[in-house]
Amino acid sequence: MHMRLTQPVRLAALVGLVAGLAGCYENDLARRVDPLSRGTASFARYVAVGNSLTAGFMDGGLYRDGQLNSYPYILSQQFKLVGGGNFVQPLFSTDQANGTGYLKLTSLPTAASGGLPVTSLVAPQAVRTLVNGRPLYTKYTTYPLNNLGVPGIRMSDIQTPGYGTALGNPYFERLLPDNSTQTYLQFVTNQVNGATFFSSFMGNNDALGYATSGGVTAFTPTTLFTANSEALLNVLSNGGRKGVVIGIPKITVAPFFRTVTLAQVLAQVNAAVQKATPGAPAITAFVIQSPLAAQGVRASKEGDLLLLNQQADYATIGRTDVGTKVGPYGLSLTNPLANASVLDAEEVTALNAKIDEYNGIMKAQADARGLAWTDLSTLINQLTSGLTVNGTSFGIGYILGGTIGLDGIHFTAAGQALVANEIQKAIAAKYNTLLPEIDASRYRKVLVQP
Repeated sequence: MHMRLTQPVRLAALVGLVAGLAGCYENDLARRVDPLSRGTASFARYVAVGNSLTAGFMDGGLYRDGQLNSYPYILSQQFKLVGGGNFVQPLFSTDQANGTGYLKLTSLPTAASGGLPVTSLVAPQAVRTLVNGRPLYTKYTTYPLNNLGVPGIRMSDIQTPGYGTALGNPYFERLLPDNSTQTYLQFVTNQVNGATFFSSFMGNNDALGYATSGGVTAFTPTTLFTANSEALLNVLSNGGRKGVVIGIPKITVAPFFRTVTLAQVLAQVNAAVQKATPGAPAITAFVIQSPLAAQGVRASKEGDLLLLNQQADYATIGRTDVGTKVGPYGLSLTNPLANASVLDAEEVTALNAKIDEYNGIMKAQADARGLAWTDLSTLINQLTSGLTVNGTSFGIGYILGGTIGLDGIHFTAAGQALVANEIQKAIAAKYNTLLPEIDASRYRKVLVQP
């Protein structure tokens, strides 16, 4: 997503408010634990399996600073206190530190910007070629790896041949030899050899694709999700290997779904209508496609969520040259707002039910193997209410909450530290480890354009 609005206000003195402290820390402890203990676990070789959150994807891209603030790397530094080994990530080099490119904040929300922040795109540095217009990134060839996170991967993808080819997932492709048909499960099987502990944070994208597409992208079928999750945990827990499984958080609390609101867009549309036709009746709702509703089309209502990446579409509401072109777009039963532009209340209900189902499957599989489990729900609830760590306030709101990056979905470095701390708590509860609390206040919040 690239949001570029008019009349930006330079940050100047406000930089300190949103940026937080730059960089991460290693073993600078929020509180001392004495004695430290690895409990019944061994962290001599820790391997992390997962998708974008595991890889350190932040602010709409994968880049070196994000990788160095990934929750697995933060955990690995904690594990070193009790005998943990080195943790190798597929880092972009320092001269290609921008990686795939990412967003930086250039202006806080103002009335002129429609109440939204202004961001700028930091250009990618690690594109080696284009295939059918899609970038492929600089290969990483040093093995074995400890961080196996692949942005975009779904549980449904892990046994798909060709997923790591030029026509598959470019983040996986950069980890494999050219033209390799190795599946992600085969890749994990090879890389986990010799590991003593693992974390698995999979399944997010099997639900997230539905959410961010406004309900257009289908959920992964339950049978396929169950079978692939079983196959993955069989590999990861082979030989009695200990580990932690992380469940899928309820994602509609993220700023991607909460920043652009119905009230805000209605106000903008009404302002335009009044300017064109003074005294015209106020528009109180839009007409939206709602496939799960009885008629398939209905008036917008409380609980419908607008999407951060659909602002251009909302700007066309009322026009007759978009959508079906039969009546004013978003204001007529014959020309409703497109399904992809609204995650409606019925779809939110379906999404949350599917997340609960996926989590139930993974938790049962984790419990059957004696593994640790956490679903981050406690953390999400705390952030929704407001959380203070070492004098620093955190929330879930866009920009000022400090825990979600500029794409509205992925955690900032501070958010990653909070996630790492929750995972560490689950490990401690299961394996009786004693490790210091991770101080999220020492990690940066939002990236600010200098």
